[in-house]
Amino acid sequence: MGNCHYSKESAFEAEIAVIFLVAVLVTIDYNCNLSMSHRIKRIPFGYDGPLPTGRTLQRLLPKIMAGIEETQEQQPNVVLEAFQQILGNELSKIATAKSFVDGVLFVVVKNSTFLSVLHMQEKGRILAQLREKCPRHRFNNIVFRVG
Repeated sequence: MGNCHYSKESAFEAEIAVIFLVAVLVTIDYNCNLSMSHRIKRIPFGYDGPLPTGRTLQRLLPKIMAGIEETQEQQPNVVLEAFQQILGNELSKIATAKSFVDGVLFVVVKNSTFLSVLHMQEKGRILAQLREKCPRHRFNNIVFRVG
């Protein structure tokens, strides 16, 4: 015989885990909705009406996922990949985007001549294309370094 029995303690622990998960989801939903315009309104203190006061996962999950997607889009790796796409396969071997911090993209270029061309002639075009590809990010400058 296998050990496939459930004790009252394990069932209680499972219920606690579900309650904790729901609490985390509600907290995430509240935190994600602080910056969003369509926030779920709180139930008034002392509410004694016919509607349930709980939130369903079907109602919470889309907003949580939207918040996660928004956070993911704000990640610097999106900008780094967009820079590589703008340059193309051949030129991305010579110039590599290393980091994106506070609106400044740092690029390491292997050749000083190519750095000069990028800085003097292509910087404006690259910034315009980055702003077009990543509208949620703020681009102030591109810093090219030989490396």
